[in-house]
Amino acid sequence: MDKNRPEPQKSVFIKIFDKGFNLSVPASQESFYKEGYDTFIKKVEHHRKTHFPEEAVALAAIDCIVALQKSQNNLRDMIAALEIQMDDLDATLLEAL
Repeated sequence: MDKNRPEPQKSVFIKIFDKGFNLSVPASQESFYKEGYDTFIKKVEHHRKTHFPEEAVALAAIDCIVALQKSQNNLRDMIAALEIQMDDLDATLLEAL
């Protein structure tokens, strides 16, 4: 793909309370925005059972950030484990040769 040519954009509608926003996002990431929005709204609705609407949005945002941090830590751990396995495989192959 030509790096000088901008990626096509898609419009994604996001609604929080009575405000709506049309975001212009890279077409290749549209599904991430839609799925992320759906997940976020579910978390907001969960928190609205026991908190005021603004608090529910803040708590849902924190939930999403924590989930992202957990995923990053899991990915980091998996990469470290893979690197150890690769080192072990290298050592085994060197011994075999």
